[in-house]
Amino acid sequence: MEICLHNLWNEYELIDCGNGRKLERFGEITLIRPEITATGKPHLSEAQWKEMANAEFVETSKNSGRWDIFKPIPETWRMEYTSRSHKRPLSVSRREADGMSTASQREETHITAELSLTTSKHIGIFPEQVINWQFIERESASYGHESFLNLFGYTGLSTVFASNFFDKATHIDSIRKVVEWTRRNAENSGRNNIRLITEDAQKFVEREIKRGNKYDGIILDPPAIGSGAKNEKWIFDEMIENLLSNVNQIAKRKSFIIMNLYSHSVFGMEIRELLHKSFPNHNIEMCEEVKGLSKFGGKISHGMFVWMKS
Repeated sequence: MEICLHNLWNEYELIDCGNGRKLERFGEITLIRPEITATGKPHLSEAQWKEMANAEFVETSKNSGRWDIFKPIPETWRMEYTSRSHKRPLSVSRREADGMSTASQREETHITAELSLTTSKHIGIFPEQVINWQFIERESASYGHESFLNLFGYTGLSTVFASNFFDKATHIDSIRKVVEWTRRNAENSGRNNIRLITEDAQKFVEREIKRGNKYDGIILDPPAIGSGAKNEKWIFDEMIENLLSNVNQIAKRKSFIIMNLYSHSVFGMEIRELLHKSFPNHNIEMCEEVKGLSKFGGKISHGMFVWMKS
């Protein structure tokens, strides 16, 4: 799938890409960042990139780098996302909602994202998640509305968005700093039905199995390599099969699962076979690589998106 995210979210734009970098606008701030999948040649010149950008992240080693600042940039800034949603007010039962007119159910779903330059190339947002938000919005009417779970949740924008459609949302990440970032995103978006937990995703799921808790919707974004809240090791290739099997045990019989994959080791048919094995009661709606299109037609990979429904 190829998609121009700017058409879905006008505050974000992939302006240009190539030679291992990308030029992106996030609200009023434009940044240059490394991008391994930007293998083509950029449309604009280097001088044009620098003229447009507020800052560039320059890698100095595999896991670190520095920001070169070209124009004034605030310590934090915001992006807004608003969609027009056919959603059930959370205080109203499904039977009551079914009797409402379409107009009465139509509301704005609004989230506010706080962004900032960090010691890595990341700034608190993965704009391609808007594709998943639209899936959540579209599918939520067909499922229960009690509980939503976000594993490896980062700064929680998917959690905040989903909390508009579920009575409660649970957000899990092993890094306390980004969990606090999620708290600010929730507060700035006016959401107060989110449970924030700093914990290793694997251990949380194992405990939920023992507690008998189950979820109507689950999203997970497992990294290639990571560490838990107590330095538990996460190695995607070695641990993903067990995690997915456990996630299936905390998914309700009628539920949806969303997953993003950035590890190329399981692309293609291999991941489909793993999904069928791990989620025998779910059907795969989408399992494919999503490529983002720049303003000038260049492409970068956003990884593989998986949507499953039962």
